[in-house]
Amino acid sequence: MHVDAFWDLIEESHRQWPDPDLRLTWLEERLSTLPPTEIVDFQIHLDEAKRRTDTWLMWGAAYLVCDSLCSSDGFWYFQPWLVGLGRETFERVVADPDELINVPEIRRLAGRPTGDWSNADWPGWESLNYSARVAYDKVTGEVEGIFDAMEARGHLSGSDPDPSGERWDFEDPAEAARRLPRLSTVFPLSDQSERDRRGQEAFEQLLAERGQTEEEFWREFGGGRGPSATP
Repeated sequence: MHVDAFWDLIEESHRQWPDPDLRLTWLEERLSTLPPTEIVDFQIHLDEAKRRTDTWLMWGAAYLVCDSLCSSDGFWYFQPWLVGLGRETFERVVADPDELINVPEIRRLAGRPTGDWSNADWPGWESLNYSARVAYDKVTGEVEGIFDAMEARGHLSGSDPDPSGERWDFEDPAEAARRLPRLSTVFPLSDQSERDRRGQEAFEQLLAERGQTEEEFWREFGGGRGPSATP
């Protein structure tokens, strides 16, 4: 599969199904009609595209848009989302992450608290990372055999960000303004106290969903010790 065919599949999937879940199903079905070597090609092209987005500047851009809710996992899911926007947008944003400000999917988030975003609003598409693997398993019957196939071609597929470029403090407004002038204007980070409150509310919601007290939660996640237990 040539890189042009890779981008054709990405863009056709969006034309066929704007909904991310239906889009992924369509893409996996299409990949499943291809020879295993072309499914491997697809994953390699995806990895190579993601690697181009894996910079500290791009992470900072995603961090601003998401009002700091962009951990390493969040940035890892942001990268395939950016690929999913299509080749033209992808190339423009890779060349200048501040160009995210001109992406309609990002503009729709401006001025809206992250708590009001739906799952479809979030700039992340984790499942695209696994689409070729699912298709390869289906076609060959080899569970996760795609990794051996890629390794045989000298390619290792990463599982975490490894950003290049100059690391910088995403929380520094002056640095953000210097590096990402348009994004930092439209997506300023909220006050730390507001983010602390948001975090506390999210934790309280988690406890309610699990039907646990805080002590019970920390006992379970702390290896049987409560939050104040002595190691």
